Amino acid sequence: MARKSRKAAASGLMAKDAVNPAQEMKVYRTAAYARLSVEDSKNPDCDTIENQLSLVRDYIASRPYLTQTAEYIDNGVSGTRFDRPEFTRMVNDMRAGEIDCIVVKDLSRLGRNYLETGDYLEKIFPFFGIRFIAVTDGYDSTASSAADDGLIVPLKNLINEAYAKDMSKKISTAIDIKQRQGKFIGCRAPYGYRKSPEDKNQLIVDKEASPVVARIFECKAAGMGNGAIARMLNEEGIASPMRYKYEKGLTQNRRYADVLWNDSTIAAIILNPVYIGDMEQGIQKEAMYMGIKKHKPEKSGRIYVAGTHEPIVNRELFDKVQELVEERKQKVIASRGKYGHVGKKDNKLGRILFCGDCGGRMKFYRRVDDRSGNAKVYYDYICPNSESYGERFCKKKKIKMHDLEEAVGAALRVHINLFLDTKEVLENLNRTAQAKQIQDGYRRQMAETRNRMERAQSMNSSLYSDYADGLLNERDYLYAKRKYVKEAEEMAQKLSELAAVQATYEAEYVGSGGMAETIGRYADFQELSAEIVHALVKRIVFFGEGRIEVEYTFADEMKEFVELAESRKGEVLCTKEETV
Repeated sequence: MARKSRKAAASGLMAKDAVNPAQEMKVYRTAAYARLSVEDSKNPDCDTIENQLSLVRDYIASRPYLTQTAEYIDNGVSGTRFDRPEFTRMVNDMRAGEIDCIVVKDLSRLGRNYLETGDYLEKIFPFFGIRFIAVTDGYDSTASSAADDGLIVPLKNLINEAYAKDMSKKISTAIDIKQRQGKFIGCRAPYGYRKSPEDKNQLIVDKEASPVVARIFECKAAGMGNGAIARMLNEEGIASPMRYKYEKGLTQNRRYADVLWNDSTIAAIILNPVYIGDMEQGIQKEAMYMGIKKHKPEKSGRIYVAGTHEPIVNRELFDKVQELVEERKQKVIASRGKYGHVGKKDNKLGRILFCGDCGGRMKFYRRVDDRSGNAKVYYDYICPNSESYGERFCKKKKIKMHDLEEAVGAALRVHINLFLDTKEVLENLNRTAQAKQIQDGYRRQMAETRNRMERAQSMNSSLYSDYADGLLNERDYLYAKRKYVKEAEEMAQKLSELAAVQATYEAEYVGSGGMAETIGRYADFQELSAEIVHALVKRIVFFGEGRIEVEYTFADEMKEFVELAESRKGEVLCTKEETV
């Protein structure tokens, strides 16, 4: 009778969660997933990430057949897109078989796109054997009532998508109205201004930075180039706009602490009508509810409102600067194509070549000399910061493209040959009788470890049946469950480590990553190309006087590979000495 009542209680628990009894024998490796479209609110009553996780964690902890093994959080990411960083990581773990259950607060946390959400619920999750639970929606993919939700769930997904589009429309409309009223809606005020403490949509002059802006316009009107103005400000130790914001605590990102002035920063300032008291907004537009992705509209499509705030420069000075900019632009356009008949060469080291003194990215310059009437083209890599920059000093440095490419090519050939020689040595060592004997020993350890892991998993799977039948109380059940889960995880980790070591004794072993495949693809290269460089090189540093340092893509893997070959040599020598 007691056994019958205990079974009734167990069946009552299953009825509460609407779980298939056959599924309760399995303990699911469960992932908690939380998502919020905007940054967490400080209001504890809001639907914050913390509140979502608390609800999901409590749900998992109260179900003996669920064990939380992972947690994924996408904060500030829209549910209308599925290329979210943590969601992508969760899907990859799902494909790798590391989780077999996902729990969310509600269906809208999974996504607000009707079609894609439906694909995950109806096709992708079932294909990978994933149990999916949405707590507040009362949805469980393994429940007997899941089939009855065939209309309800798609309807909720459709409502979620409609809600997201409606919010997008309202937000877009509200922003458009504010812009047409001349109100500032940006996150940070432009350099030279601050947001008014009384009205965040109103700009007021920053008394500390505004004189710098006025000076920039005056220097430009006097004929100074953007680069010369930037150098002057850097030499005087005046903080660049982003460095200024960092120093004032307007941004916490440490990477802005040492940002210098450059010609692009100057160009952005002298073209911005905000400095004559006008507001030009709508430079970037997006309307999710209309299917319009983020883009930059033409100037005619932007919103321009004059006289919205106090100017820093007068219109006469601003107009003079615009005339100079336009004049320079027309000269560039007029000269465009003048040397089109002269062949051009590609920048093969783009974005990975840096100066060894200032750390700046070196630029690729093409110079044409037609003084003799016969155009000659010269290609050089030059550090653009070859001037005094306040406390930082960069020596002038330049290297011919041909010389640098030749040096990089030679370094790559040495690197490739090192890999091929090491590969040959390791192959020979792994074919020795000693290596095969060691490998057999690892295989035996792996078989023993796998048996222990499977035994722990089997014991863990049978626990819930004993708990449901009353053979174990809750305390003993949870204790035993933790014990077997821990043992299974430890054995799985040990098995992985043994397999990794055992693999190094295979005759064809060439490293643990993609180094062998990539190096093999370019092993016989004759001429350096951008493809080869960016596949094998992470960073090149030029110090001047012909000195360069090359940081390879597979540096760590190569180091491990060479060290493995050296240690394998030592094993063979030790074995021979023991035999003697």
